[in-house]
Amino acid sequence: MQYMNIRYGVPFRIPRRLGDRFKEIVSIKGVNYIRGSGFIVENKEALDSMNKILVKMGLILKPTITCYICGSEINCDECPYNKSCHKAVTHCICKVCFTKTNLVKEYMDKQKREINLIISK
Repeated sequence: MQYMNIRYGVPFRIPRRLGDRFKEIVSIKGVNYIRGSGFIVENKEALDSMNKILVKMGLILKPTITCYICGSEINCDECPYNKSCHKAVTHCICKVCFTKTNLVKEYMDKQKREINLIISK
């Protein structure tokens, strides 16, 4: 079995020819295909549905989550909260940021910046 790391919302290419499975994959809610860029998976439900198809080809996609504060990649398999996590997230907080004493302030500041970006559009 081959494993491939992907990020939610970021285009990626499948290293195999899909044939008839292409139509089945692009019909999944939360999966988009952009010609020239590849597939985009929006959430865990879409990823689970896509993996049910790809596992027949010997491929499993694994999500790589990014830290909401610093943007670093997080390996969910190494997270101490993995068993209790609902895994329907696109961002989390890494071990380094989680130990910061000003974590709540940094989180709130990031939220404010994102809200201001949305409002200014």
